[in-house]
Amino acid sequence: MIFGKYIAHRGLHGGNIPENSLTAFKAAADNGLAIELDVRLTKDCKLVVFHDKDLMRMCGVEGNVRDYTYNQLGAFTLKGSDEKIPLLTDVLKCVGGRVPLLIEIKNGEPLISTEKRLNALLKKYVGDYAVQSFDPLSMLWFRIFAPNVTRGQLISQNKKNFDLEYILRLICANPLVWRLISKPDFISADLRSASQSQKQQAQEIGADYIIWTVRTKQQLKAANYFTDTVIFEDIAILEEVR
Repeated sequence: MIFGKYIAHRGLHGGNIPENSLTAFKAAADNGLAIELDVRLTKDCKLVVFHDKDLMRMCGVEGNVRDYTYNQLGAFTLKGSDEKIPLLTDVLKCVGGRVPLLIEIKNGEPLISTEKRLNALLKKYVGDYAVQSFDPLSMLWFRIFAPNVTRGQLISQNKKNFDLEYILRLICANPLVWRLISKPDFISADLRSASQSQKQQAQEIGADYIIWTVRTKQQLKAANYFTDTVIFEDIAILEEVR
């Protein structure tokens, strides 16, 4: 694996540093930590780094990322800080190849268009990176058109609500999906539903097994039982992972 032991989830954030911000990414890179981040398309088809579909939690405004152009998004800040929603190109410049990047293509993004734009940008990037998604068709695109890009299948069987999202995640967590569609280089598994059986199934197809998202020392201990690579969040446990 290109990532080493620990990956900073949405950058190294906490306190006054918001997630998926340039400051969070700089802090992670300065500490030598690989970085996980999320990408979405704006209304004018710019790739920005933002986790949620809608803007309310992080920016306190109505609407989805796809409802706004990048210039319009510039009017909003992250969690009341001075940080703006960054372009992926700005994040790539900020990190500058110092640490590996794990880039998640969010569900619901325009299939093919997102992958093509992302791959075009990454071709110009000098540094280690991998892509991942819950959507096996997204990883299928990379498997066919960019087979040299390291790709991962995100899986979770954790149940919040019995809804369409939960059903789709159950389907994507099925090993048949890994074998027939995405054929990933690694499985990125939710700690809440991780198991030795899952890990063994990943190993059977030659895929590494990594765990997300660790937020406490107790969770870190549990994650270390399954994997050599952990996606963690919270500056408070930084000393535990260094």
